[in-house]
Amino acid sequence: MSSARGFASARLGGGGRSRRIGLLERWQVIVGGALAIGVVGGVITAKKPSTAALVIVVGVGLIALAMLGERAFPWAIVIVAVAPWYPFIAQAAEPPIVKQKVLCAAVAAAPIAPWLWAVARGHRKAPSSRAALLMGILFLGLSVLIYETLDNITLVIESKVVGFIFAGVAFLCARRFGAGRGWYSAAFGGLVILLLLGLDAYLQAPANRVGYFVGYPITYGALLVGLLPPALLFAYQRSRLLAGGLLAASAVLMIFSESRSSWVAGVVVLLVTVLALGRAGHYKALAATGSAVVVLFALIVGTGSLSKVVEKKLASNITQTQSVTHRQWSYQYAVQAIKEKPIFGEGTPGFAAEQSANRTSIGAIDNGYLSITVDMGLIGLFAAFIPIGVALTAIWRCLRFGVTPRHELALALGIVAMAVVTAFYDSFYWAQIDLLLGAMGGALSVRLKTIGAPQQTANPSPHGQGNAARPAPISLAT
Repeated sequence: MSSARGFASARLGGGGRSRRIGLLERWQVIVGGALAIGVVGGVITAKKPSTAALVIVVGVGLIALAMLGERAFPWAIVIVAVAPWYPFIAQAAEPPIVKQKVLCAAVAAAPIAPWLWAVARGHRKAPSSRAALLMGILFLGLSVLIYETLDNITLVIESKVVGFIFAGVAFLCARRFGAGRGWYSAAFGGLVILLLLGLDAYLQAPANRVGYFVGYPITYGALLVGLLPPALLFAYQRSRLLAGGLLAASAVLMIFSESRSSWVAGVVVLLVTVLALGRAGHYKALAATGSAVVVLFALIVGTGSLSKVVEKKLASNITQTQSVTHRQWSYQYAVQAIKEKPIFGEGTPGFAAEQSANRTSIGAIDNGYLSITVDMGLIGLFAAFIPIGVALTAIWRCLRFGVTPRHELALALGIVAMAVVTAFYDSFYWAQIDLLLGAMGGALSVRLKTIGAPQQTANPSPHGQGNAARPAPISLAT
């Protein structure tokens, strides 16, 4: 009887505490809203509408953090990654339309603001990890090295520098949100935004490559192919027709970006998916994947504008184009530079790109792994490769145990897709790609241990002995 009273009083106490917390949060919202109105009113009175707009955006962002909870982290990362920071229509890569400090502030706020909000509200802590601690020390040391090399804080506030550093920050912050809630809806929303922006750019200038609004068409292709696996999973769970339409639209805009590296990445993702499904014995899913590929091939062949772009980019004289000859020069220069300074490199991101611009007509090394090694040495390459290593480990475990956990595999495929593009492009110096790589890798790292052999459950037999029953592996098609 006393225990029942204690339980009832505990419930009443818990309910009262919940009401007090709810009232406190309500007062916080009211006070925050009053302060925001006061600040905005003061800014408008001072006749600075641009500052007022910025304050409103910040206020809306804070409210969104409160409403989304753990989902705020992936949404913040994806929104910053797909935002049109650069001129919408262009013929070549151009500086962003916002100041570097604004772009860098957005890159920094995307992982840190939701993380701080979660810490303040006492959300689930990240699992302790000695490897994560060592990774934090590694990126801190690289940050100090970059600052000491540049010896100027203004030079550090560049998107290529901040993006590389915050790849590690995003990885570590994402570990607090290891459950992965919101990643798939955020990827779907981000991909739809990219598709709509790409469609608008194509309609405005059909003769131009699509994707300059995120910096460069190859960056656009990398973002498309990186967000596609988790976005496709989100769409497929709701409607097969929606998933098919999303896949077709992504393929069309990827072709109009004229980014061959993203096409290669798409093929690699397809092959890995087929291999994983075949290893797990999901033959219905394999048949559905094959049907989708046939439909896409027919769409490309049957559409004149698409087939012309593909023929031009895959023509027989492709080996004589400037991009291919520059890539050959990039390999020769990078290998020689790495031999001279293999450990820490030049100690500053972007050095290889500057050397390329001075010696050729293209300001980039056409291989992100070589570029980062020239600039930051083998230590920098190892740091940048950590999220990719996590994804490769996840895929290896899927193939080893013959399982296809949908959510983990979708994140891993997205990371691998961007990693393939990096083999042809200096991806590590585009902050948007850095954020996605780091954040998706961090979320996946927490869930690596869940990818393993299916657990055996014991069913009692009439003779008292347990018969191990192995459950069916998780299928991508369910």
